[in-house]
Amino acid sequence: MTYKLILLQISLLLISIWGDCKISNIDTARFPETSKSLPIAMLRAREAMMLSFRPILAKHGFTEQQWRVLRVLGEKGTSDAGQVAFDACILAPSLSRIIGKLETEKFITRFIDDKDGRRINLSLTSLGQEVLNKIAPDMDIIYKAIQKRYGEEKLSVLLDLLGEVSEWRGR
Repeated sequence: MTYKLILLQISLLLISIWGDCKISNIDTARFPETSKSLPIAMLRAREAMMLSFRPILAKHGFTEQQWRVLRVLGEKGTSDAGQVAFDACILAPSLSRIIGKLETEKFITRFIDDKDGRRINLSLTSLGQEVLNKIAPDMDIIYKAIQKRYGEEKLSVLLDLLGEVSEWRGR
């Protein structure tokens, strides 16, 4: 049988089962307007925030993802690469590329875990810590401006709510 003949038979079978109902007759769930869509609102808020941070990162030659890796290692210390990927919200394949770049630039070191040879650990170098310390005052200015604009209480509530939403994970 040819492809067209098979397609015609399937179509005739479906029409005999369903009749000739049209898609417009099927009741579909309405999506909220994009201005009321939580995922879109969160993306817009992220973009609004990043407008202030990107110029600082660009000035120092970092991508957002590289900066997040440095921040995580600066905050948590030596960590398993998988945990860094999770904490920095980066997919593992992207992290591999980022690790290579940051290691080449001497901002981080990578080494095999002593207890589990399958695990790769990452650590901030003294140069990496220097860079964090150098960029911190610029970032602090932005954080203070955000806090001044929205207030400490609103930011605290927002961060708590975002934390709860992050834990939901579609369940």
